Amino acid sequence: MGKVLQRIENGLGRFNNAIQTGFKGLVIGLLGAMTIIVIAGVFFRYVLGNALPWSEELAKFLMVWMTFVAAPIALRSGALVAIGALTDRLRGRTHNLMMLLVYAIIISLMVVFIKDGGFLTWNARIQRASTFNLSISYVYVAMPIGAFAIFMVALELFVHSLRMCIDPSRPETAPDTLITPTYE
Repeated sequence: MGKVLQRIENGLGRFNNAIQTGFKGLVIGLLGAMTIIVIAGVFFRYVLGNALPWSEELAKFLMVWMTFVAAPIALRSGALVAIGALTDRLRGRTHNLMMLLVYAIIISLMVVFIKDGGFLTWNARIQRASTFNLSISYVYVAMPIGAFAIFMVALELFVHSLRMCIDPSRPETAPDTLITPTYE
């Protein structure tokens, strides 16, 4: 059973590595674009006295995208404070059982986000941004895309924790494809 879980974990790890490589580049691009847009908005408003009507709205849309693209990266690298605060005091099998519960809750929630995010995206296709001609569905589609990536990361981490529960004698280190917090 442990070898099957290891293979599943490795496959999920390879998939998540590919997705996260693209997402990291996207986060950098989104943050750079947001920074330029906000600085330009401030410059035009306070230096030139002629505000850009679209800068604030576009920066908000980019922030939504960045949130959903960065969340799976943060989950996989163990950078989510709330999860760490909950589990840092636990060790061994108890820790892994708690992580199974945490990842099961995340997976369940992401299924809802994917389903409802798809519904919201579809229904928003006729709505337009108020300051420029962009369908709001392009903003809303970040939710199901990000939720799917979080789902896949949580599934990988769930399988890892399950494997550690089944065979705790194996080292706690994850395979090379998995970036996971240290379980000291």
